[in-house]
Amino acid sequence: MEFFTEYGEASQYQIQQVIGKGSYGVVAAAVDTHTGERVAIKKINGVFGHVSDATRILREIKLLRLLRHPNIVEIKHIMLPPTRREFRDIYVVFELMESDLDQVIKANGDLTPQHHQFFLYQLLRALKYMHAANIFHRDLKPKNILANSDCKLKICDFGLARASCNDAPSAIFWTDYVATRWYRAPELCGSFFSKYTPAIDIWSIGCIFAEVLTRTPLFPGRNVVHQLDLITDLLGTPSSETLSRIRNEKAKSYLIGMQRKYPKPFSLKFHNADPQALRLLERLLAFDPKDRPTAEEALADPYFGGLAKLKHEPWSHPISKLEFEFERRKLTKDDVRDLIYREILEYHPQMLHEYIKGGEQTSFLYPSGVDRFRQQFAHLEENYSRGEASTPLRRRHASLPRERVCISKGTNNQDYSNENRRMASSVIRTAISPPMSQEEGQKHASVYQNGTNIQNFCSACYLKNASTSASTCVVKGNEGLEKNGISEDLEEKVVYELSDRLAMMHS
Repeated sequence: MEFFTEYGEASQYQIQQVIGKGSYGVVAAAVDTHTGERVAIKKINGVFGHVSDATRILREIKLLRLLRHPNIVEIKHIMLPPTRREFRDIYVVFELMESDLDQVIKANGDLTPQHHQFFLYQLLRALKYMHAANIFHRDLKPKNILANSDCKLKICDFGLARASCNDAPSAIFWTDYVATRWYRAPELCGSFFSKYTPAIDIWSIGCIFAEVLTRTPLFPGRNVVHQLDLITDLLGTPSSETLSRIRNEKAKSYLIGMQRKYPKPFSLKFHNADPQALRLLERLLAFDPKDRPTAEEALADPYFGGLAKLKHEPWSHPISKLEFEFERRKLTKDDVRDLIYREILEYHPQMLHEYIKGGEQTSFLYPSGVDRFRQQFAHLEENYSRGEASTPLRRRHASLPRERVCISKGTNNQDYSNENRRMASSVIRTAISPPMSQEEGQKHASVYQNGTNIQNFCSACYLKNASTSASTCVVKGNEGLEKNGISEDLEEKVVYELSDRLAMMHS
């Protein structure tokens, strides 16, 4: 049945080990038991502690759903929360990457000019796609670029990203708290303008590329003033034309009063670097944003001769401003919770269809895998904090979704009994799956490390287990089964009838 894929997340991912921990929560490596693919599951704790943090998470999961590019990290799935109104944590399934560019730079002193070229090409290719969609990342740095041993890079962490809309109020979209200082464009350091361009991302990419070449940060400023000093030490003081366009009077006065500095040749700063690479780097690090190339223009630079091909550079249409309508208004915690829940439903098509069609009411109760994940994360985190290796908790079986049965006072026992029998019959039909081939069976057995076979499932757990029995259907007029004359004996009878029928099929 179509809904069968919806409940499967409760058993689809087998968590293996914690691979990272921070203020946001925990990241664990896991295996997708359906495909055998390794994934990373990010548990985000206390999402709604602060509206600003929750909005940042909403923005990131929305953007990563809308932006699909080989050099942008992909969200594969988001776990369905147990309840719509009260959930606090979310579990996001990403593709698993081996490292990040910061670690690659630190650990590899033998990167070749071909590595340098391929890294920059991938980053500009991602920027071309993002900027065509009118999205500015605003926090590009080596730690926000994931890397694999095959040299593939993927940009991540879109929490500070923004969609650029021509009629958007600048006060909402263009705060100065963007980008880690070392990779922050000079116009952001000095609040030069009230609205910015994609050139802020181009500057960050230039700083990252310079770090790839030298293995050290280019402008490691201690504060904003020191940052501007380091920038002007290399690029020289800005021209009078650039200074005239700066709206922030304090920043303008500081730069005008600065001792005259002259630009230094990049060849003296970056020894043994490819001359074509340095010419492009100078363009990327132009002090005035209007002098920096777009990502598309940078990809056409002679430095990428023989590598750049338009067919390998996906293009995106601008993202509708309606997707970011929430940025224009003041949100409460409940507002953000509803918006995040709606985003999560994008990864649960059947529930999304029912949500759109009927709002709160759904035809099936879908067990959530969050409770099981919470236990596994807690188990692994305890050992991770002590620096010890740990064995993941054994996976428990998940139940099928139960069809929602809403009983009113006017419903008699016979109707309820018939409904239960029909439900049991439906579950049995769903439980029958086509036989697996020998190859599929071997793969299935290798993935499920606990050695459990589908035929060993307790048939009663299809209707009664911790996941589904904890679910409730709240309907006006329903005061409980006993008050409607429905006994536990009848429910047990249905379960045992189901057990007998399943036993006959497997005998």
